[in-house]
Amino acid sequence: MRRHVALALLLVALVAGCDEEEPLPPRPPPQAALPPPSAATTETFADSGQCAQCHLADAGPVLRDPAGHDISPVGTWRASMMSLAARDPFYLAVVSEERQEGDAKQVDSTCLRCHAPAGHVETSGALTFEELLTGKSPAAVLGRDGVTCALCHQIKSDRLGTETSFTGGFVIGPDRAIYGPHNSVVTEPMQFFVNFTPTFASHMGRSEVCATCHTVIVKGVVEQATYLEWRSSSLSPGKPCQWCHVPQVDEAQNALSEPISKFPAGLAARTPYGRHEFMGGNAYLLRLVAENEAWVQSGIPAADLQRAIGAAEAHLRSAAKLTAVGVERKGGGAAFRIIVENQTGHKLPTGYPSRRMWLHVVVRANGKVVFESGALDRAGRLAGDDDGRVRKHLDVVSSQDRVQVWGATLVDADDRPTHRALAARRVGRDDRILPAGFAPTGMDVTRTATIGVFSDPDFQPGSDGVGFTLGSVPVDAEVEVTLLYQTLTRDLIEKIDRGRTPLTTQFVDMARASPPEPVTMAELRFTIP
Repeated sequence: MRRHVALALLLVALVAGCDEEEPLPPRPPPQAALPPPSAATTETFADSGQCAQCHLADAGPVLRDPAGHDISPVGTWRASMMSLAARDPFYLAVVSEERQEGDAKQVDSTCLRCHAPAGHVETSGALTFEELLTGKSPAAVLGRDGVTCALCHQIKSDRLGTETSFTGGFVIGPDRAIYGPHNSVVTEPMQFFVNFTPTFASHMGRSEVCATCHTVIVKGVVEQATYLEWRSSSLSPGKPCQWCHVPQVDEAQNALSEPISKFPAGLAARTPYGRHEFMGGNAYLLRLVAENEAWVQSGIPAADLQRAIGAAEAHLRSAAKLTAVGVERKGGGAAFRIIVENQTGHKLPTGYPSRRMWLHVVVRANGKVVFESGALDRAGRLAGDDDGRVRKHLDVVSSQDRVQVWGATLVDADDRPTHRALAARRVGRDDRILPAGFAPTGMDVTRTATIGVFSDPDFQPGSDGVGFTLGSVPVDAEVEVTLLYQTLTRDLIEKIDRGRTPLTTQFVDMARASPPEPVTMAELRFTIP
């Protein structure tokens, strides 16, 4: 009898064990520091340091705005995520996961063409991830230069805006022509120093240049479609991407007019003149780079990174507007609706689908909180985080444990949320707020479609609203509303830790030491009568 009981208990234990996840292997040691920038010249490219000879401000007044800020092309670009595209620890960690789970060669070809484009082109697509991380070849050096000067300014007009240009399908010519938006160029200095020929090209001011890497379609799944979103908005075509992301005004909003180079002396001022800041929503990742320069080895001055972080946060604060409507009492309770207006030319938030935003609503009466929705808990999580399911869109919030979170979610073959684009089989949710005038046509209809928004009457081009119903609220209660944004969540950081690669260890250690706190995009206060 005892033997039978023991066998039965063993069988129960085995069956129970089948439902448990396999234990993870030990965390590998973190990745060694990346190599610092160095010089590289090939028949096609030169590193950004060579461009800096003439296009980086020095102590003099040239390439500076009236307040004395460096507005030079290299000085503003080098502290951007374009410059850091191949040194971004988050990107590197996710690519290492993709390679571990899939075809490493395919991953390299797909992911390096936009994050290490000069190295990718230099090797005709053969640059490997390992070479990018540790190699000393010219292609590796150029790859680690990110989306570098000589790459962008050699993109030809061929097939721009077409299907074949997307997902890194830009064309680089063999003639070493450096394209820019200005006529009457002075060619000799650049030809002498770096063997490039400055050439006027109107396409450098068009969104279609940006579209080559900001429309990413992997195995038929749209990972990001910022250009397609803009193309379907009221800003197209009159206000291209450069209008906001390469601003032609200084911080006081005065139009810029400045020589494009500090050498030779006496060059005429150019108008328009764009600051190559490429501002977006990546303040958190810039902060990680600043805090971990010993590993990233970007060579970017700390003051430049701090300035870029502030600029990114300011850029986020310009992206949305909040309005309260329908504020009324209902018996002993109250109701109101918060309208979020999208002030950008694309979905909000846009880009890589780790990004999200939500409303934090606090109602106070007599100095006490009587209602609060959208607060992070002590672990830095929102209600509903990490439940393994795709979040549902909400039109009304009636309890403190419900939060409307705007974002997009990729799902895998089992319909589970995934952050890995190459594991995705479709977009499972996309309730990001549409840009004004949103009216897609052709293939853009399906590629930019809203997914998971049902019977929400005020989800429309340019805005969305969330209703709040409160059961019991004293008279003259004060309402504080904050629209918050995160580049990525703490749950995503823990998921990446399961990748168990040296780069996931490195990134997760950085992120745990400096967790992703939300950034305020907009605020609103009002009283419930």
